[in-house]
Amino acid sequence: MTRSNGKTLLWASLYLPHLLLDDTNSDKPLGIIERRNHRQQIRCCNPQAQQAGIYPGMALNSAYALLPDLSVIDYDPTREAQLLSHVGEWAMQFSSIVSTHPPNHVLIEIAGSKMLFDSFESIIHLIEAELDALGYSGQIGIAPTPLAANLLAKANLRIGITDRQRLSSAISSLPVSLLELPQDTIEGLRRSGMHQIGSLLNISPASLTRRFGCSCVDTIDRLLGRHPDPRTPMRLSDIFERECNFTVEIEDVSALQFATQRMTSELSAFLIAQDKGINIFQLSLHHERHQSTTIDIRFLHATSQSRHLHRVLTERLSQTELIAPVCGLSLFADNFSNIDRDAADFFIKSRQQQKTLGEIIDKLSSRLGDEALYTLSAVDDHRPEKAWRKSFIDEHSKQLPQWPQRPLWLLPEPQPIPPARNHSFTIESTAERIETGWWESDDVRRDYFVAIDKQGARYWVYKDRCRQEQWFMHGIFA
Repeated sequence: MTRSNGKTLLWASLYLPHLLLDDTNSDKPLGIIERRNHRQQIRCCNPQAQQAGIYPGMALNSAYALLPDLSVIDYDPTREAQLLSHVGEWAMQFSSIVSTHPPNHVLIEIAGSKMLFDSFESIIHLIEAELDALGYSGQIGIAPTPLAANLLAKANLRIGITDRQRLSSAISSLPVSLLELPQDTIEGLRRSGMHQIGSLLNISPASLTRRFGCSCVDTIDRLLGRHPDPRTPMRLSDIFERECNFTVEIEDVSALQFATQRMTSELSAFLIAQDKGINIFQLSLHHERHQSTTIDIRFLHATSQSRHLHRVLTERLSQTELIAPVCGLSLFADNFSNIDRDAADFFIKSRQQQKTLGEIIDKLSSRLGDEALYTLSAVDDHRPEKAWRKSFIDEHSKQLPQWPQRPLWLLPEPQPIPPARNHSFTIESTAERIETGWWESDDVRRDYFVAIDKQGARYWVYKDRCRQEQWFMHGIFA
């Protein structure tokens, strides 16, 4: 295995040959086309098109003659590179060392993650399962060098090579066309009768260099680990952004499930890689002829769970009435926070963990609307009837410091106390004078007291400074 700073490395390569096809998620025959040799031809196509006889390299006119209803999309290398970067960021939840190898490989260093996932097999099974749930089709290869891992992934060999000494025998029977060499070099090797990689390993480097140039020998040396092949690790950005454009406009929010599932899964992986959570993010629905619809998705407690993120998002979407068909989506998040992690039951692993109060409140808020659930918070105003307000339930901790004692039950309007009852209660506090509101019509000049009656009930009472003989009751303490 290769070494970096004294550490032994082992690479898992994800080979993703159909990124653009996977991005569309079309259930109709679809092909990606490109211009080559002065003609338009099929670069790749989905299984529905393959069943109709379409294949890579077929001329577009021939494909249309075979399947007139074939949908096509121009090959977009910029979008392909963007999707590869997205998968790379997603993969950082499994390892801190991830590197992209354009156009179709993501390299994950898994030796350092073995202790976290018990074994290499469990890591690979988890990566495959999560990649499938993300909606991408891929193949995995494991080897001690990046190029060897790419080679095994491209050959779709379900083996893992952990010992560099076994590399030569493991790749000897593979075709030379899988090597990352210029196409003219591949054709020259074939014309020379060398169809398998093993035939190259038996020729001296000097002979290969004279006949096929330095690139061939350099590739073999890096493939077998004879020469170093350093990789630049990816770094996560400070914000999370994802976009998805649809080939046809969508009129039903239920049809957005695939795109939103992928976005929230990638957001969850982004948060896990940073060991952060999120309280709010924005989802924008783009329309062809209308302004975008932006929805704020809120959470009571910071979370990074993919299922919870998508569940709340789905509930909010189900309550959203589309003003026009949707031609694309975008998700934006830039406010991350530390996350409280609850340990699972160590002894009863099969028992399902209960939902937290925050998850329940998030679900209710997303289903009923932000205004349906609220709490009370103090306002910096001395007038009791104006000293509180409704607030979002995630703002309940934002209380004013050193707030005076207040009753739990405040009467809608202060009630005059009959003079006969003036001697039925005892004042047990000093006066709290409130003089404010002079700039409005309800000028207040009062002296408040805490009073207790013979049965032990406590009241909040006051005298108006302009009517000293009259007592008023304004609240009741619990």
